[in-house]
Amino acid sequence: MMVFLFILSMLQPQAHKQTHSWIKIDEKDIPSNTENWAIDGLGNYYFCSNQEIIKTNSEGKKLYQMSLKKQGEISKIVHINALKMLMFSEIQQQICFFDNTLSNNGNCIQMEELNLQNVKLISNSNRPNLVWLYDEYNSGLYLYDYVNNKIIQSVSNMSSLVGLKDIYQIIEIESTLYVSDEYGKMVLFDLFLNQTYSFQLPIKEIQQWGNHIVGISDDKLCGFSLRGEEKFILDLPIESKELVVVGEYYYFKSSNKIIKYQLKLN
Repeated sequence: MMVFLFILSMLQPQAHKQTHSWIKIDEKDIPSNTENWAIDGLGNYYFCSNQEIIKTNSEGKKLYQMSLKKQGEISKIVHINALKMLMFSEIQQQICFFDNTLSNNGNCIQMEELNLQNVKLISNSNRPNLVWLYDEYNSGLYLYDYVNNKIIQSVSNMSSLVGLKDIYQIIEIESTLYVSDEYGKMVLFDLFLNQTYSFQLPIKEIQQWGNHIVGISDDKLCGFSLRGEEKFILDLPIESKELVVVGEYYYFKSSNKIIKYQLKLN
């Protein structure tokens, strides 16, 4: 019996023994005083600092630069498509739209117009014209149609309903909305805001990499299935706390650079 159990244990998948290699693709200098950064699907870089945004191409050439004084401090950039993006200011409690040249595209939308008082988080949806909003005031989650300027789905008092405390992230992956809190609890919702699943992770912020969700914990890259089953725990290629995953590429921020890698699992 002991021999059988030993053989069975050897056949079980060992997530922590996953072999891998990091392939360095490129690195870019970061403009001084950068506060926020983002990368779009075409590999363009966006650097926000001192109420200013700079857009460079994938080779690091500056394309556009714009003052953000009217928009206020930018908390997050959400890319809608190759020609349109929105910028969210938590301080100003507004969303402003821009085209791919960083020119204003329509009027800014104040959150108070939607009867929202303290929006903390925003995330794009895979469906046209829609974004997700989280209002900390009433622990409410909202699906907002910015073309018709109306909320089409909502659920309030998330803390009591699903047991989330101090909500940290909202992100839509594969037609499922993932909502996580500061303690790594992850609750999944369908597109009608019905709870479908939940699990606990050692990370509180996730990103999609193929059919995995990934994030950084204790200087390791942790990878899971879309349902939270552990798949791998890997050493990072550099010391970093900031990661953006776009398509198949990983972008890590060091003190003064953003370094682009490709991950190969063997």
